[in-house]
Amino acid sequence: MSDLKVGDKVKFLNTSGGGVVSKLIDSRTVGVLIEDGFEIPTMISELVKTDSATAAGRFFEDHYNLDSLPEADKPDDRQDDRLTPLPDLVISSRKSEEIFLAFVPHDQKWLITGQLDVLLINNSSFDVLYNIFRKTPLNHYEGVDYGSIFPDSTLVLNTINREQVTHWTDGYIQFLFHKQQTKEVLPPFNAEFKVEGKRFFKEGNYRQNLVIKDKGIVIKVLSLTDYFREETGNQSTGNENIDQREKSATNPKPLIFRHQVAPREAEVDLHIHELVDDSSNFEKSEILEFQKNYFLKCLDSAMASHFLKVTFIHGVGNGVLRTAMIELLKKQEGFTFSDAPMAKYGIGALEITLPHSNH
Repeated sequence: MSDLKVGDKVKFLNTSGGGVVSKLIDSRTVGVLIEDGFEIPTMISELVKTDSATAAGRFFEDHYNLDSLPEADKPDDRQDDRLTPLPDLVISSRKSEEIFLAFVPHDQKWLITGQLDVLLINNSSFDVLYNIFRKTPLNHYEGVDYGSIFPDSTLVLNTINREQVTHWTDGYIQFLFHKQQTKEVLPPFNAEFKVEGKRFFKEGNYRQNLVIKDKGIVIKVLSLTDYFREETGNQSTGNENIDQREKSATNPKPLIFRHQVAPREAEVDLHIHELVDDSSNFEKSEILEFQKNYFLKCLDSAMASHFLKVTFIHGVGNGVLRTAMIELLKKQEGFTFSDAPMAKYGIGALEITLPHSNH
């Protein structure tokens, strides 16, 4: 990441002239506002900072008359204010590369009223291109923001009032990952995300977190460490709001083989304590989303591996998970399902026959 920031004076290396950095476009490119009022996208490698405090600055020092420009054409310091580096402690103690959405109230004394900053936190070593959609009442998708964020940094996506919260809590998010040098190229990440609206009206849900300075609601959108392991062999099928138990790097078999109980048959226990090591920080809605996504991943893996039958243990509970599974199955073609044998599973399991089983 370059040390250039909005407002820095720069000189072009490959042509005459220079100007002032007006915008950080990505990790390699900035916008340079020149004296005649035009903004020119320029590679950082083709610029030299002309701050008179540096040797290069004293050599190249020029004075660009930007005071005479219209106010709207002057460098926009707000772009610089939106992007801040993560604290050194967060970076030095990082065990997993992660991306978060966070909601931080402006008034830390009255957490459930007033404005909120919506933050995208890139606690990873990748430049990330992001694209965020919200789900409309008609179940369409509407773009709310897109752009890029440097590694090890926090970006303020928007400042919203409480009535606008729903624009940022139910939608779809996409990421592309870039790095100058890497052993593996990550595929794009695409997933739905959902944050329970009632969380914003209970003070106890606003907590301290290393990746934010104040109290807020922090949602883990993606663990890149886990995603890297999974995606080098399998395409993602859903939300990674919460870390999945790490997949062994020495086990190249598809996911469904972890649950195989007989030739071309599997049994998957969807109780959350069977899927993750620690669920103590999960909200109920996050647990359900995780279980649904694991259910879909197992189905996809079973299909790809030509399994005949998969039994999913959902437990008794209030029936929410079972209902969600059936709704997801109805959207697929060719699957048949019924209650699993009561003698073995009680009333807490669903037996699914895959559509290619007769072939």
